[in-house]
Amino acid sequence: MMNRNDQLIADDDGYGIDTDFVPAKRPDLSGSIGGRMGSNSATPGATMGPQTAYTSSSLPGGYRSNTLDEPILTTIARDFGKVGRKTVQVLYPKGRDNALQEWDLWGPLFFCLSLAIIMSFMAPGQQASAVFTGVFALVCIGSCVVTLNCKLLGGHVSFFQSVCTLGYCISPMAIASLVTVLAHRIIITLPVVIVAVGWSISAAVGFLAGAQLANRRLLAVYPICLFYICIGWIIIIS
Repeated sequence: MMNRNDQLIADDDGYGIDTDFVPAKRPDLSGSIGGRMGSNSATPGATMGPQTAYTSSSLPGGYRSNTLDEPILTTIARDFGKVGRKTVQVLYPKGRDNALQEWDLWGPLFFCLSLAIIMSFMAPGQQASAVFTGVFALVCIGSCVVTLNCKLLGGHVSFFQSVCTLGYCISPMAIASLVTVLAHRIIITLPVVIVAVGWSISAAVGFLAGAQLANRRLLAVYPICLFYICIGWIIIIS
């Protein structure tokens, strides 16, 4: 007589104890990767794969080709070239309507570090680290505060684009601090710093003119002037 366990096994999904198990046939997936990421052998009307998408002309940042496989020296040279062109646009603001639209943080970081290092050289030995930290924090926090003020006033500008613009406009201040290191006379350093402060303010206000602040323009310009005047005052008293 069949017990209960044997009856359950025999009745389970219609398979008996002695029935051979036949595995289900799996679909053929070979060639799916090659069809998407292969070279020019794709058939017309095929779905555009990741490789095709990232090598199209609609790449972010204005790139026209895939830069993931290029040599490191080529990438560094291209980035340094962009930093140099944006610095020239700040020092010689001609055609500033399209300037600094493609933001980056390498240039602002370079000028911020340069200014902090030069200022630490002018400080006494025991205060060098404190001066470096203070100048670096002032530039970083000041740029963020000025940008947030512009955003709160309704300015149509990207956060990082504004920080990038304010950072590049520090370049005249870095040059003025270098002149201060070379010439220790106040009769030389004072006019240089005043010119650098005015140059930085003029460049920053000009580049941020497209923020569309309407009647609140003065409320956005005042923190910019205060920001660069504070940096210039620190350079003078150093």
